[in-house]
Amino acid sequence: MLLHVPSLLIAAAVAGACVSTSHLLIWRGVRNEISVPLWGVAYGLCTLAMVMVGLRGVIPGFLSIVVSNALLLVAVGLVWFGYRRFIGKIGRHDRFLALLGGLAWLAFACHHKLFADINLRTHAVSVAQSVYLLAIIRDLVEHRRKEPLPSLSLTVAAIAVQQALLIARTIHLLIYPLDANTDTLPSGTPVVLTLIGSIGFVVFLGLLQFALVGQRSERRFRVAAETDGLTGLANRRRFLGEVLSHLESSPARGAMILFDLDHFKSVNDTHGHLTGDRALVEFANILAMATPQRAVAARIGGEEFALFLPDGNAATAAALAEDIRRLTQAFALSTASGQLRITVSIGVADVAEVGSNYETLHGAADVALYKAKSDGRDRIAVYRREPAPKQITAKRGEIAQLVSATA
Repeated sequence: MLLHVPSLLIAAAVAGACVSTSHLLIWRGVRNEISVPLWGVAYGLCTLAMVMVGLRGVIPGFLSIVVSNALLLVAVGLVWFGYRRFIGKIGRHDRFLALLGGLAWLAFACHHKLFADINLRTHAVSVAQSVYLLAIIRDLVEHRRKEPLPSLSLTVAAIAVQQALLIARTIHLLIYPLDANTDTLPSGTPVVLTLIGSIGFVVFLGLLQFALVGQRSERRFRVAAETDGLTGLANRRRFLGEVLSHLESSPARGAMILFDLDHFKSVNDTHGHLTGDRALVEFANILAMATPQRAVAARIGGEEFALFLPDGNAATAAALAEDIRRLTQAFALSTASGQLRITVSIGVADVAEVGSNYETLHGAADVALYKAKSDGRDRIAVYRREPAPKQITAKRGEIAQLVSATA
């Protein structure tokens, strides 16, 4: 009974029904993820298809063969469509393409001579599923670079295994074809193994989809907690964490740059806070575009920004700061009263100059920033430690002579 094909089909239907119900229930809490109900409907159609296939010989062949496989291919198409929505890759014809597998199957069913061969029917269904599965793998591999969710790799691996099973079934049928005119449900070890694999795939893929939704939510909360809401740069908390981590692992190198937009209060007072916010966003864009890899840029105060270069020194930091200053000076913000130009004062401090203590490093960059502002703004200042005063040493006799000479 364990290897009874109709029983396995019923088991697959039960598994699909459970996964479908779970998706639809979870959607109540994640209304923004339209992929979840799409997957839920897909598993529901898959459940109905498995029931129809399992009832072959009890219900008309049109339902157990034509309609059941059409529903199965539409279900696979909806799974593909759900992943497209999940990764935000939406095409104009995606809805049609999601249904194309089922439509192609119905068109194939109209060719009675070819459709009568069970081997050709099985190959047609396998090819249609393979196309959708390969498309999912391609999309997820591309998306993994943008959103590195841990479950994406497992999803690709699970789909690849299912794809391998489909290929193995196709090869087996080519070598050991079934009786072309049989109307009974196929049986035997290959069919049983395929069904067992499909049951495992449905359950595991459903669990991975739950994991993907949860990991995305967790990642969004974490990013929101570490990101400045206006500019999209890192906030003070994330900046501090990344700089401290670097200073602990590589205390001998690095450079900090502090930026302060000049006369920003007058911008708000004259042009309004909305214009001030636009100025902050535009400067943040300039800073983000100029930030090299491995560096971290942040908004740490109202009009105060910071940039830490883990591999930088005073010279490279000053050169980069000068580029940012020039770009800022050249930018013009359109306002109701005309073009608004903003400038920025910049302070630079080198870890090699002041040490790897964060407070000391930040304080040194702040001292340099204050000097840039006091010297006229729209300029860069690099912190230099003042040399210690030379101590005069002399023998006692020499001290006595000096004293008498001045008496």
